Amino acid sequence: MRFFSNLFDIIRRNPFTTVLVVMLIIAAPQFFGLIALLMIVPILILAIGTAVMLHRLRNVQKSMHEPNSGGTQANPGGAKPEGKVTVHIPRQEPKVSDDVGEYVDFKEE
Repeated sequence: MRFFSNLFDIIRRNPFTTVLVVMLIIAAPQFFGLIALLMIVPILILAIGTAVMLHRLRNVQKSMHEPNSGGTQANPGGAKPEGKVTVHIPRQEPKVSDDVGEYVDFKEE
């Protein structure tokens, strides 16, 4: 019911455009069909693309909630048990060798 009230509002606000569209439909149905096709195809592509994207996002969300998703095992290859954290800090070599310059002890006065 709301669709028809919106349609009547559009016709009431744009009578000249409505008359032109109706005349175009009657006089040149092939041309109107082409225009309608050019308007409908992008809308369909957008709707289908949105549906596909939502489907993929739901699948990713489901796979993230599944334990051991992605075909991983609980303890693959003797890895550390879950919850154990090990931090490896690489030893950094000094950027300047020890024999460059000399250290001078000073006092502030």
